[in-house]
Amino acid sequence: MVLFDRQAKYAFIVATFLLGFSGVGFRYAVNALNVFLEKEAVPLRDNLANVSRTLGNWQKVGQDARLDEAMLETLNTEEYLSRSYAIDGESSNGVLQLHLAYYTGFIDAVPHVPDRCFEAGGLRKQGLPDNYPLEVDKSQWRESDPDQHQDSTSFPQVIYAHPVTGQPITVHMPAGDFSLRVTEFQRIDQQDVKIFAGYFFIANGETTATPERLKFLAFDPTERYAYYLKVQYTMFGDKDFSKEEFISDCADFTGHLLPELMRCLPDWYEVQFPSQTLSVANDQ
Repeated sequence: MVLFDRQAKYAFIVATFLLGFSGVGFRYAVNALNVFLEKEAVPLRDNLANVSRTLGNWQKVGQDARLDEAMLETLNTEEYLSRSYAIDGESSNGVLQLHLAYYTGFIDAVPHVPDRCFEAGGLRKQGLPDNYPLEVDKSQWRESDPDQHQDSTSFPQVIYAHPVTGQPITVHMPAGDFSLRVTEFQRIDQQDVKIFAGYFFIANGETTATPERLKFLAFDPTERYAYYLKVQYTMFGDKDFSKEEFISDCADFTGHLLPELMRCLPDWYEVQFPSQTLSVANDQ
């Protein structure tokens, strides 16, 4: 009995030592490999509510939707915008519902997307969601500055007039090709009405249309910071309203929206290389 107690005591001491050593070793390995298991938040540069009321031919209609406490808890962020636009501000031309939701600092998050959430709201899915190219107008985009850090992702730039001051400003645009993940829905009690919902994400300065790739971009263990923005569109139409029309409207609207979004979002190049950005600014 005494022998057993002595062996147990020694085993406990050895196990405690190994656990402590493993913990120190794990932390050392994480630091040596520049792995960040906790993400730091990066704030918006401007409130999403300050996105312009006029975007190309699209004009705001109605009032911005405000979510109650229960909905905010479900959304899990207070940084959002729910607003409707229509061509020339005429609802008869078709209303495009825009929903933006911003998240930052999370180690992991499950985005609320139409193909998961709309059915819970009483809509019936008409087929599986699919990704479609979003032909965004890039005619005013230009290549990034030649002094941009050689190890960074290349972010195009665009110059446009600030919606308030009217002064020309330069913003980095997101990297990557644009796709829209689209799902068609139908109300059980209004089967002659088509509902199309589509979305994409801007995560750490790049774009994706799938929640799976979103996790790869926004929760990259080698990145200290993390953010993503969900850009979601919804349109209602009659039985002749097609998915192609919906995607075309979304592409046109997105081309005008993007400079406004990127003005509000963190500049990912500046987040990655703040000292270089500061030195360039001082040189100027």
